[in-house]
Amino acid sequence: MSWQIKLLNITSRIIVKPFVKRSARQSKPGQQQATIDKLRRWVVRMDNFITRKHSSPVPVELIDGQASYLWINNIPGVTRTILYLHGGGMIIHVPGMYKKWAQRFGPAVNARVLLVDYRLAPEYPYPASNDDCFAAYEWLVKEQGVNPDSIIVAGDSAGGYLTLATLLRIGQSELAKPACAIALSPLSDFSFGSPSMFTNEGADPLLSNQLIPLVRDMVLGDNLCTDPMISPVYADLSGFPPIQVHVSSNEILRDDGVRIVDRVKQQGATSELCEWHKTTHVHPIMDGLPESDLALQKMQTFIERYC
Repeated sequence: MSWQIKLLNITSRIIVKPFVKRSARQSKPGQQQATIDKLRRWVVRMDNFITRKHSSPVPVELIDGQASYLWINNIPGVTRTILYLHGGGMIIHVPGMYKKWAQRFGPAVNARVLLVDYRLAPEYPYPASNDDCFAAYEWLVKEQGVNPDSIIVAGDSAGGYLTLATLLRIGQSELAKPACAIALSPLSDFSFGSPSMFTNEGADPLLSNQLIPLVRDMVLGDNLCTDPMISPVYADLSGFPPIQVHVSSNEILRDDGVRIVDRVKQQGATSELCEWHKTTHVHPIMDGLPESDLALQKMQTFIERYC
């Protein structure tokens, strides 16, 4: 474990996790919106601080007529397209951090990246975010003429969940599936059926299981948590493209990722697990970490194998 990860874990444990737990505890019936607004304000300040000195030669391009889409590295010569679905519990967006990550990810695998600013709960509950992510894939294939064999669907945390959900929707449509997929610390079971959701509560330096019920209520409402289209771990995953899943050994979402990898394999499709020792939740998207560089190398190898 690098000293950078150790420092990040300590900082997260001292600053971020107490704030998350306190916000979740203070959220009472009828006050969830106030809690979400508080979290969003805090995240905006954090995002501005993290990206305040960031500059990159990798181009960023707004798309005419598509206010919720952003191209990163859309330049001549790229051979792949990444549909990237951001994390944030489907209630929060951190645009600066994800733009920064896409400017690393895209050029590393000779790809342009489509960032999707999907609708957020509680203003737009399920299935709004799922619909938006599938619509983005459909837009790439039908309106932009992108060959599915050159598309990678990827996302982290809640975006990892949306990656799984989007693959399920693609499998039920007339669209061809993408070349492969990457999910970083995905949520896959809204019913909390994964043991690590509880056994890793104390070990996880960033996330708390006290926040998950709030997210579930805001996103799902009264929808059944074990519905396969809501919790992909209960779905038929036999039609999935090859998928690589990254998890940390000490995060509460570890087993959500492990169970997806196991289920994909059991159903005859291809999956690969990358488990990192005591790193922070979704560490691959964080710049300046040796473990992030190593994770990106694993993604490069995987993508080059299948796309």
